[in-house]
Amino acid sequence: MKCYNHHDRDAFGICTVCGKGLCLECMTGKKDVITCKDKKCINIFNLRRILLIFLYIVIIIALFVFIFD
Repeated sequence: MKCYNHHDRDAFGICTVCGKGLCLECMTGKKDVITCKDKKCINIFNLRRILLIFLYIVIIIALFVFIFD
């Protein structure tokens, strides 16, 4: 697979948001997550992370209400 932005370079990773193949220059990563350097992909990834944390909080509150009701 070749890099989406540089067609002459091999891709070393795939963006977890848009699925584009990325070379080392085009990708950014934290821990095990690779994203494009595109602001749109970074913003979508951050929004997903915030929504997941919110979902965990809602589940924990629901469990407390169910248990202590």
